[in-house]
Amino acid sequence: MLQDDLNSSRGTVTDINGKYSLSVQGPESTMVISSIGYISQTIKVGNRSEINIQLDPEVSELSEVVVTAFGIKREKKALGYSVQEVNTEELTQAREPNVVNSLKGKVAGVHVNPTSGGPGGSSYVVIRGNSSLTGNNQPLYVVDGIPIDNQTLDPASSSSGFDYGDGIGNINPDDIENISVLKGPSAASMYGARGANGVILITTKSGKKGQGIGVEFNSNYTFETPSVNPTFQNTWGGGYDDNYSAFTTETIDGQETLVWPGWLLDQWGGPMDGRPIIYDYARDWGVQPYTAQPTDNIENFYRTGTTSTNTVSVFGGNETSTLRLSFSNMNNKSIVPNNTLDRQTITLRGSHQVSEKLLIDAKINYTRQEGNNRVQNGINYGGLQASLEVMPRSIDLDWLRDHTREDGLMTSFKPSTPYNPYWITEKFKNNDTRDRIIGMARVKYDFTKWLSIQGRTGTDFYTDNRFSMVPQGTPGGSNLNGQVKNTMWRVKEENSDILLTATGDLNSDFNATLSLGANHLNRDQEVVQVSGQNLDIPDLYHINNASLVFPRNSSIQKQMNSVYFQSQLAYRNYLFLDITGRNDWSSTLGLENQSFFYPSVSTSFAFTDYLEIDSPILTFGKFRASYAEAGNDADPYLTQGGYSLSSETFDGMRLATIQSNVPLEDLKNELTTSFELGMDLRFFNNRLGVDFTYYTQSTTNQILPVEISAATGFNTRLINAGEIRNQGLELMINAKILKAGDFTWDLGINGSRNRSEVVSLAPGINSHTLLSGTGTIEARVGQPYGNIVGFAKKRNEDGRILVTELGRWQRADEITVLGNIQPDFLGGITNTFSYKGFVLSGMLDFRLGGQVYSYSKYDQMAKGTGIFTEARDPEDLIVDGLIENADGTFTENDISLLSHQYYASQGPWGGIAETMVIDADYMALRELTFGYNFSKGFLTKTPFVNARLSIVGRNLMYLYRDPEFKLMGISPESAFNSSTAAQGVEARGLPTTRSMGFNLFLTF
Repeated sequence: MLQDDLNSSRGTVTDINGKYSLSVQGPESTMVISSIGYISQTIKVGNRSEINIQLDPEVSELSEVVVTAFGIKREKKALGYSVQEVNTEELTQAREPNVVNSLKGKVAGVHVNPTSGGPGGSSYVVIRGNSSLTGNNQPLYVVDGIPIDNQTLDPASSSSGFDYGDGIGNINPDDIENISVLKGPSAASMYGARGANGVILITTKSGKKGQGIGVEFNSNYTFETPSVNPTFQNTWGGGYDDNYSAFTTETIDGQETLVWPGWLLDQWGGPMDGRPIIYDYARDWGVQPYTAQPTDNIENFYRTGTTSTNTVSVFGGNETSTLRLSFSNMNNKSIVPNNTLDRQTITLRGSHQVSEKLLIDAKINYTRQEGNNRVQNGINYGGLQASLEVMPRSIDLDWLRDHTREDGLMTSFKPSTPYNPYWITEKFKNNDTRDRIIGMARVKYDFTKWLSIQGRTGTDFYTDNRFSMVPQGTPGGSNLNGQVKNTMWRVKEENSDILLTATGDLNSDFNATLSLGANHLNRDQEVVQVSGQNLDIPDLYHINNASLVFPRNSSIQKQMNSVYFQSQLAYRNYLFLDITGRNDWSSTLGLENQSFFYPSVSTSFAFTDYLEIDSPILTFGKFRASYAEAGNDADPYLTQGGYSLSSETFDGMRLATIQSNVPLEDLKNELTTSFELGMDLRFFNNRLGVDFTYYTQSTTNQILPVEISAATGFNTRLINAGEIRNQGLELMINAKILKAGDFTWDLGINGSRNRSEVVSLAPGINSHTLLSGTGTIEARVGQPYGNIVGFAKKRNEDGRILVTELGRWQRADEITVLGNIQPDFLGGITNTFSYKGFVLSGMLDFRLGGQVYSYSKYDQMAKGTGIFTEARDPEDLIVDGLIENADGTFTENDISLLSHQYYASQGPWGGIAETMVIDADYMALRELTFGYNFSKGFLTKTPFVNARLSIVGRNLMYLYRDPEFKLMGISPESAFNSSTAAQGVEARGLPTTRSMGFNLFLTF
């Protein structure tokens, strides 16, 4: 903006290169240079014909603008609830295939945990704890105002299955401008039932008015290697009783040779001392020395993975129009041989100011994703990692490379599981493709300066096509003759909304905003699947080659209509009051309960503005408080009964089975009521910022299936009952620790604590099973959500272990609580050091508290492969416990056991789950980047406007994890799917990986 001698003013904008021009009337003219997010400067022109200016970033909280519900930008100081933002640079340097994983450790109160499904897998994301026993606990994702689908279709179970990814994983991080996390029902109240678990708002990039034409290029290339590797004992071989009695012997070539029987897997036998051995089921291997394999043989089975992502975008705009076109290509080769993931994304967004009053904005995004040979999750020994972990230590993996025998069966040391790992990676085949379109069109008309109306419609539509097969020759029942499966999913979600907004000054003290809106959601989902067994023609894996065919077809529809209002009253720009209300009509609830209303009220008081504090210590301060209600409706068709047709017949007629659950005709929505208090403080001219939040929220009317007598013909009955309460604290600290010349040190800390309690269930019911198993995950009344329950070791009143008269372990008489899956604390620490163009940034994230049930320990303990089972001298095999005498007194145990009696019987063999429950604490170096921003002077003779080259690393190492996990070489972050209960189970997943590589960012 130019102000001349005549007290008139006129302005201009820079082009993409920062160039501008203005006509000056005289030397007394002044220039005011401003940009959003930077400190304005006023400069006297004088006699200069060229003036170069560099603006400093604006760090004042007073003018900070954040994106809130429906994409509305508001001053942060006006908000009565907690919102936290993440910018694009935090997503695009040290990146992951699923963009939401980049939020891990960066947002207070948000728990992020990727599954063990490898690249392209889904992620568990929960904001402020779990509120639903059986419903969805994940947040709603909204991209440019349009909710998107984020379900994981056909998720893996604890025993087997593939993770084909979720919805948010398809979003290209290079298209993202910023992410706003609306943490509680107060912040997300305008999204109604779908926002009950919080909302993650994603705003994508667009062209800028008056910007000219620009080109942006971002290239990222990383190498992936396992960051943890399982460890094993390498002394003791197969068998039992610490000897070779499980083997027979033969004389081969004049020497007595052990014969490994085809049924043997466990390693409780004699030492692997080099004596000759032959494997009865694999005599082609010949006689081999009975020795252990190198400790890194499983690590060496995996390859070095790579991920390359290249994105180019063209953007620009004039005074009335903007346009941005981007293309991204991501190619991943995982650490598992033959496992790849490719994703291409094209995004086009444009806007046009048709007139002074009318604006049109539209976007279309197309994603094509193809996965090949995804790895099976779960504890089944048909899975890759599960098979590798229980492989006897005397087996050379090179013997298994020739994976097919002459008779077509799988090469192995035994005729059943575990499967040959090369058979899994070379013979098992699966592939999947996803074609997805996310589109949005928006029209806004300004009737006056204070009254506008906006209409918007959007769609999220995708088709998944999946193929998987089990090769002929695979051990196990229906597997032997091969299987094929073809699956097609179609998902379409359409959202349309309209919003009328009035805003303006009521007088010199009061400013008000009122918005009235309505929304329509229409959702259709269908799956068509056909699976086949007993393939007739060898090596023809086509459904027409199957003699047994099983069809599956299911269609789901859902609609929701909504009306809502949002109002704000501001007094002198320091006291703010927000009131909202929304009414939803959901098709999935009972006819008399389809309509439900939730209000919210919040207030913000900037007390430093009110008190006109001008202090070198306290720069800014505000209090905030809010109350809100939010619902959570149900899955479709829970109010009606139905039958499923079977492919089987009786007397020429098709059989049908009735569903096992009694429906609830008057089903109600779950209801969450929340209260939040917070304080936001800035000190020392914004050098130090502290944001503190306390919240409590209660979710009632849980949609709960309760067990009933099987004599009724059903297994469960659906009811509305139960309450879960969450309460917690969140803390965010941002500090500029040091600024000395060109050197700066910035520190960011966030931490949170959430406690979730099961207040009540149904009358007469004290527990509800979330996940069954040796270590069962439960919700118990009066206990934290997600208890791990099972049998413990038997103890006396003093806590001493009780053993039998033979010195053996005993199981407790009753099931008890062994742990809980929820963390006590979550947090992250980010340090950023800048010197001239160099930037070094690192992030630690940590978890304190909570436990997981480890199936890897179950295996290592049951099979005798764990390094902790290596100590087998007699004095090492005495249980530290007491023998109860007939008269009620106790005698110290001094009886030495056999190794399998000592190790395996204190856990898996004895049905004792306690031994497998391990603390999930960790601290990890999650992210590290070192980059250089080339100076403008250096770039003047190049076509580049900006250039940055960085070395990047992600998931680099654990600085701490529980000693048991460290000893076993296992990660505590290894859930088999993205459900809540799965977070409490380590299920023989793939090793977590570290990535290191390079990032190049250029603008033209």
